[in-house]
Amino acid sequence: MKIKKDGHLVEPFDPDVDAKSQKTPKKKQMGSKQPSRKRPSSESDPKDGNEGNLPTAMETLRKGKGKMTTMLSNIIEHHGRKNQRLASLEEDLAHAKLEGEKLKATIEALEKEKSEMNAKVALMERKDLYDLLEAKMEDFHIANHPGTIGGFENLNLTITKMG
Repeated sequence: MKIKKDGHLVEPFDPDVDAKSQKTPKKKQMGSKQPSRKRPSSESDPKDGNEGNLPTAMETLRKGKGKMTTMLSNIIEHHGRKNQRLASLEEDLAHAKLEGEKLKATIEALEKEKSEMNAKVALMERKDLYDLLEAKMEDFHIANHPGTIGGFENLNLTITKMG
């Protein structure tokens, strides 16, 4: 049984009946569908023969107007400058590593030369000390050991007897 309400016939609510059956069907909209989106002239259109002639992102951004377009364009250019700077820094780093290796080799060569010079100086100091001691011994003419001193053992013996 249908009840008239505000000029429409409505079925009364029955809790025993399924909820889906209580719903009224949706009305179909009359009229045409939404018009399809028109493509800008820059997009490829197989009918026009422009296949594959899409503009680059930078060209599109430069043609566009507005704050977002300008901001995106600035970001892309800034990113490009950063990449150039990074490449320059990497090149400088490689050059510095090469110079570091050269300096390391030079330092090692200088340390080797220094150790050789230290050995020569030590030998010369020992020889000078030996010559000085030999000269002093000749000046004193020790009676127990006539003649020249032949080696360190005799020299040590002589020095202990002198002192």
